[in-house]
Amino acid sequence: MTVRVRFAPSPTGHLHVGGARTAIFNWLFARHHGGRFIIRVEDTDLARSTRESEQMVLDDLRWLGLQWDEGPDVGGPDAPYRQSERVDIYRKAAHDLIASGVAYRCFCTEEELETKRKAAEAEGRPPHYDLKCWRARRGDDDAGEVARAPHAIRFHVPEDGDVTINDLIRGEVTWKKESLGDFIVVRSDGLPTYNFSVVIDDHEMEITHVIRAEEHLTNTHRQVLIYRAMQWQVPEFAHVSLILGSDRSKLSKRHGATSVSQYADDGYLPEAMLNYLALLGWSSPDGAEVFTREEAVAKFSLDRVNPAPAVFDVQKLDWLNGQYIHRMSAAELRPMVAKFFDAPWLEQGIDVVKTSVHKLTEFEGALAFVRRYEAPQIDRPFAEALAADLRTNGAPRDEAGYKAMVERLKTSTGQKGKNLFMPLRLAMTGSEHGPELVKLIPLLRHASEVDPAALSPLARVEKLL
Repeated sequence: MTVRVRFAPSPTGHLHVGGARTAIFNWLFARHHGGRFIIRVEDTDLARSTRESEQMVLDDLRWLGLQWDEGPDVGGPDAPYRQSERVDIYRKAAHDLIASGVAYRCFCTEEELETKRKAAEAEGRPPHYDLKCWRARRGDDDAGEVARAPHAIRFHVPEDGDVTINDLIRGEVTWKKESLGDFIVVRSDGLPTYNFSVVIDDHEMEITHVIRAEEHLTNTHRQVLIYRAMQWQVPEFAHVSLILGSDRSKLSKRHGATSVSQYADDGYLPEAMLNYLALLGWSSPDGAEVFTREEAVAKFSLDRVNPAPAVFDVQKLDWLNGQYIHRMSAAELRPMVAKFFDAPWLEQGIDVVKTSVHKLTEFEGALAFVRRYEAPQIDRPFAEALAADLRTNGAPRDEAGYKAMVERLKTSTGQKGKNLFMPLRLAMTGSEHGPELVKLIPLLRHASEVDPAALSPLARVEKLL
């Protein structure tokens, strides 16, 4: 059996991190088993779904590096991959259900249904449909006047309507028939409900494993009943936990950024984002917290996904993103950093400060000293000796030149250790803290040669005199 999984976003905005985590789990599962990863767009909410939003979601998935095998933009054997283009398929399936006697037309108006709901609530009864149209059903007469009147299509819950599944993350889950009334599968406007269309699509696309968010668990009862009525193979289900904010409430905008695109704009790397989201509920068998996507594919399994809610920890994400930045070369980082901040000396600057930053957006602040300088107060004899050395020998271009300058300053100032390096750092940057001087001073020399806004080491010292 070829594993086939799908991620089915609703195109109503950018990809939320919860959806991204679900997509990642589906992608990892498919790649681990040599299967197929499918994108299916659930766009039957015509009031909110847009092609622009669809494109944003696909762009976010591409940024994460999740390539799909079938989808609305790449096609595939089960096209179309937008639900809005599959309405005829759903209509035929609904008529098949009516013909088999397990679904029926419901002509009740919304006003009637609301009155019945209120009456049930007032009497303390479950607000289930009262079966009025089930009892009055007349068969499948599509050509008749009755069939042409405005109506929805309802699924009749059978007497053996209990459902038990073995959820691959949560174990055995059971729903009783009594928890469910006859439910609508096609609305009066002719569009399918979510629970109906998703079953038809998953069957048509031969989905073997449905890996989705915990909030869809309550839909499973209805969906399995439809599978049974159509006499179709029920896929395996796996419901992943919610992602919570630091206060353990459902992750929302009040906790900060919630969409993948926001994290991209804030300077996070896609590899780090995928790594971090994979860790929200899943743990590597070897305990590793930093891994490549290839390593994640090799190690991923649903039996290591925790059913408990996962807490989104921005500090952990920052640390992880920093690990990726620290391991990359300046040449690899340059095009990424340049999207946020650019300079003719950027690559050398990245090499100087990269171990101190955790996000791409932090490079500009970390390198601000190159173009901004406020003269501090330091010992004048030291400043004079430093200026004399720079006038005579020039600023060092490399590590060997820096070490030679330090030896000369030891002789000319009589200082060493902290008493030499602290005033030297202050003279170069105006701050007591910063990158290693052995890399910093050559950077300042190079920057001043290619950037009019950057002061040379000598120009900085002369401001002290």
